[in-house]
Amino acid sequence: MTLADAREGDKLVVISTGDDEVSLQTLRFGIDSGAEIEVQQNIRGGPVIVSRNHLEIAIGREIAKYIVVELKGKN
Repeated sequence: MTLADAREGDKLVVISTGDDEVSLQTLRFGIDSGAEIEVQQNIRGGPVIVSRNHLEIAIGREIAKYIVVELKGKN
């Protein structure tokens, strides 16, 4: 699934961050493949707010559509 599809409270592991342009933007947030994040809010039609290392980050919906994630602990 993508980050845009995630639900509030989901604990996720980032699988991939899309193309080079999106990857560059997510690296600025400290998010790359293997990063563990938690969804704080998924605002309909707006950003997805995630936390990582006690920092909340608002990720625009268009970028969130490119970030492939899976539920933490799911094999």
